[in-house]
Amino acid sequence: MFRISRGCLLLLLVMIAAGFLFQIPIGAQQTGSAVEQHFLAAQQDQQHGLLDAAVEEYKTVLRLQPGIPEAYVNLGLVYYAQAKFAQSADALATAAKLRPGMRGVSLWLGIDDVKLDRPAQGATLLREAIRQDPNDKIAQSWLGTALWNAGQMEAALLQLRAASARFPGDPDLLFALAEAYGKAVREQTENLLEESAGTALSDRIYADTYVEERDWEKAEGHLRRALERDPRSVDAHLELANVFFRQSQFSDAQAQLEQALTLAPGSAAALARSGEVLILTQKPSEGLSRIGKALDIDRNEALDALGLPLGNPIEQAENAEPAGQLSSLCRQAAANLEAEPGSSPAKQAAMAALYATAGEEASAVRAFRIIGQAGSDSTRGASLFAGATAAFYQHRYDEAESDLLRWLAIHPGDREARWKLILVRRHIAMEQIFRLVVVAPDSYHVHQLLGQLYVDRGEDNKALAEYLAVAAARPDLPGVHFWLGHLYWKHADADHALAELTRELQLDPGHPEANGELGSVLVAEGRAAEAIPHLELAIRSKPDLWPAYAQLGRAYASERNYTRAEEVLKRALAHDPDGSAHYQLGLVFRAEGKIAQAQQMFAQVRAIKNESMTATPVEAGAGHGATP
Repeated sequence: MFRISRGCLLLLLVMIAAGFLFQIPIGAQQTGSAVEQHFLAAQQDQQHGLLDAAVEEYKTVLRLQPGIPEAYVNLGLVYYAQAKFAQSADALATAAKLRPGMRGVSLWLGIDDVKLDRPAQGATLLREAIRQDPNDKIAQSWLGTALWNAGQMEAALLQLRAASARFPGDPDLLFALAEAYGKAVREQTENLLEESAGTALSDRIYADTYVEERDWEKAEGHLRRALERDPRSVDAHLELANVFFRQSQFSDAQAQLEQALTLAPGSAAALARSGEVLILTQKPSEGLSRIGKALDIDRNEALDALGLPLGNPIEQAENAEPAGQLSSLCRQAAANLEAEPGSSPAKQAAMAALYATAGEEASAVRAFRIIGQAGSDSTRGASLFAGATAAFYQHRYDEAESDLLRWLAIHPGDREARWKLILVRRHIAMEQIFRLVVVAPDSYHVHQLLGQLYVDRGEDNKALAEYLAVAAARPDLPGVHFWLGHLYWKHADADHALAELTRELQLDPGHPEANGELGSVLVAEGRAAEAIPHLELAIRSKPDLWPAYAQLGRAYASERNYTRAEEVLKRALAHDPDGSAHYQLGLVFRAEGKIAQAQQMFAQVRAIKNESMTATPVEAGAGHGATP
């Protein structure tokens, strides 16, 4: 979420202090003169970044003349700049009691409450700050953070969207909105995976993750298992066909599409994709016929299956195939079609899709413009879900999100709708990134969001380069050093990981993930006693940071505190997607001589591993801890 930098904060402190200087109530002339001198000295210290000196000057002011609310406000702001949030909150609360309604008090006291893990209380104060000044951008953004931390994800997204609409084109809010949507996608995906374990949907979600990373073997494995669990899943057949298509395995792709058409003869998506494959296998007439039929059945669904209309340039770049066999084949097939006489919507749609896959954006746009954007959809109004689906096909993602949220309010158990909402929100996040690139192409925020995008796609080297660029531009920016530490630790660079995570906690001592990750590094380095306070703080401030439990259990086991290790690990067993907590508990049981219980835990680890088709962190030798 949005964070104000130390430099900007100091500037704000100076401005606020300057406004208060002439409002100090003065007692006796001699005392008043001394108060003014120390207050002015405090301002000057603030201006030069001498925060410790500023604190002492404000304390002197309050000793000379107790009860000056302005001095408490400024003292609280200086404490905030020092990351001393409890002291800041105490000073600001005192100011609020002395003079209710003072400018800035609700804002900064609300931010302190968020920092001190009192988000609901902070949200109330931040709403008051917005009531006092609806154009307070800082309050608008921090209210989004407070609502998120209070577990009100939907309210947080709504607040950040409203703030971004109030301040259109503001880079900070565009960043906050994109970051929030990205985080929503990750958290909702994790929750849905946990709830759908053992179902075809779970395998489809895993497969989607591996498709993002271009790990075709694992994606194929999950989709084949999805079809074993639900042989009538048209979506699984279509997704498996896409995996084969992306590898230029056209005969396998076509076999899956034919099976989808057997199950759903009127599937516009299957017909359109099948037509594209036929064109690539030297059967253009039959291919165009299928695409034309698909357009007649459902124009929007057919175009979406072909990757149309084109997304923003960032999405196009992500979806285009790198130079290789598929890219070359698509480029040649599109050129062949273009050389043929005559024109039709099917031909133009095929050309647009093929050129887009080949990375020929200009040619793809030219072909798509001829057929034009899909018109109004007749299914709209039939149901909220049908309307959301139509909007999704037409890439009207805001509308799709709204309809899906309304649908889920009535049908909260509809997991397919929840998965579609995740996909919609992934696109919305990408749209915000593109808007930010347009508004502030040189902003460090762009590097920050691209870094997260690359993390999600498993492109760690690119992510590291982006976060290093952010750290070079803004070394005091909270969050960045955590991601650097996380990436270094993921690749077993303990020295750099320790340095970056330590730096993050200097900037934000309560950062749960940073505490969890630092604890993980310390455990792996054989420094369990040092790790335990960080890991305890991590799960205390974020009880659902499940990976931290496995590391905390491991730390206590290293210290031979098996009772506490068991207690910690058992709390995480119901939320253990990679099996690490089960594995650590098995080791604890074995150390205690509870062999049967240990064997039971290890059997469950194998079952979990089989479900996700990935090695557990312990077996892979990573041993990495909390990740957000």
